Amino acid sequence: MESMQGDIAILLANRTYLYRLLQSFLGNEPALKAIEILNNDHTKTSLSLLSIEKSLDLLRDFAEQLEMNKEEVIERACSEYTRLFIGPAKLPAPPWESVYVMKERLIFQETTLKVRQCYLNYNFLPVHYRSEADDHIALELDFMHNLSSLVEISFQERNMSRAREILKDQKDFLEEHLLVWVPQFISDLEAATSHPLYRGLADMLKEFLQVDSKVINEILDTLP
Repeated sequence: MESMQGDIAILLANRTYLYRLLQSFLGNEPALKAIEILNNDHTKTSLSLLSIEKSLDLLRDFAEQLEMNKEEVIERACSEYTRLFIGPAKLPAPPWESVYVMKERLIFQETTLKVRQCYLNYNFLPVHYRSEADDHIALELDFMHNLSSLVEISFQERNMSRAREILKDQKDFLEEHLLVWVPQFISDLEAATSHPLYRGLADMLKEFLQVDSKVINEILDTLP
């Protein structure tokens, strides 16, 4: 039993770590410290544990470029982040759920309000909620990161009923939101960039969400 609980604890910690990592890169310009975390042994181990290793080759290519000229490579990565996610030109891969699920392809739509209600159920209110639509990819990932952290705490406190409740809400959020629109978002992102950092992140996000859906089910089946 103790061995099984130890395995679950490791899985829960990895989920929290990877949601935070992806949220950071899809919600902020890349910085040297974050890039170093992306390529450290902890990240590689977390990806390997969940058999999410395809993205490592692209991220390794980026790390090699970085070693050759840190300042220039980071500047190019920041420029690519701006082009992909900020503008001012039309965004090739809009990072909002409502753009992909509403015919009008506009933000601040009905889907945005549904996502906000999920947040409010956990008293989760994004810092920039008045100026940024709640269904931005980074905010949805941040919500999943926060819930993953709550699951960890509940598990450590042996509050299994609470852990189950949060995991079920995460499962619902994945199935009703992230897994509905993120595959097309990733497809658009892959078509829009050849940059190894963002190609690698796209692969990581795609694989992780698919695996995490299965991991949640496995943990729910295993929890006492």
